[in-house]
Amino acid sequence: VLSVSRHVIIVAGGTGTRMRTKTAKQFLMIKGLPLMWWTLRRFQEATPDAPITLVLHESLFDEFRQLEAEHGPSGATSVVKGGAERFHSVLNGLITLPEEGLVAIHDAVRPLPSTDMIRQSFDTAALHGGAIPVVELTDSIRMVSSDTSISVNRSDYLSVQTPQSFDLSLLKPAYSTEFSPAFTDDASVFEASGHQVHHFPGDPINIKVTTPKDLVIAKALLGLS
Repeated sequence: VLSVSRHVIIVAGGTGTRMRTKTAKQFLMIKGLPLMWWTLRRFQEATPDAPITLVLHESLFDEFRQLEAEHGPSGATSVVKGGAERFHSVLNGLITLPEEGLVAIHDAVRPLPSTDMIRQSFDTAALHGGAIPVVELTDSIRMVSSDTSISVNRSDYLSVQTPQSFDLSLLKPAYSTEFSPAFTDDASVFEASGHQVHHFPGDPINIKVTTPKDLVIAKALLGLS
């Protein structure tokens, strides 16, 4: 397990409209560094030998280079152009990787994965082919249909996080298919090609910074780390 080559794809293909700022959310400042720098540092610490491919929206390349000049290297080994959807961004990253080994795919705006979670993601994928971190829901949930909604059992559902890790020899062929709106994450592409994903425990702290409220929480949590 430990001798298999490991790779990381950090997905920052979007421009962050829900944050309601002019700055792309992966570049928002937290404790003196752009948010994405914190994310990449976690992976450098967890798997220092794994090269990191950053998938970035083409319109942000210049700003990214300016931020590296100002704040030092982000930790990315290479930078590739993002695509129209997450599926296309991940595909652009995968094309640059070898046919064999393991890859962990992670959201640039999740700056708080623990090093243990990152390593467990890789190790679980090495054993099972595909691995996703999940957390149980704590809120009550309802299923909406047209103009009404019904209460459903939250224990029937899990919330999915990243990093999602896979055997490259299985994942790369899975991405040779056409894009479908059903592909909400990498695991859904993997499953569509007939493979099973294995769950491992995620962490409620491993939040995705999508809204202004998330940014406040991330700043507080990184202040404690």
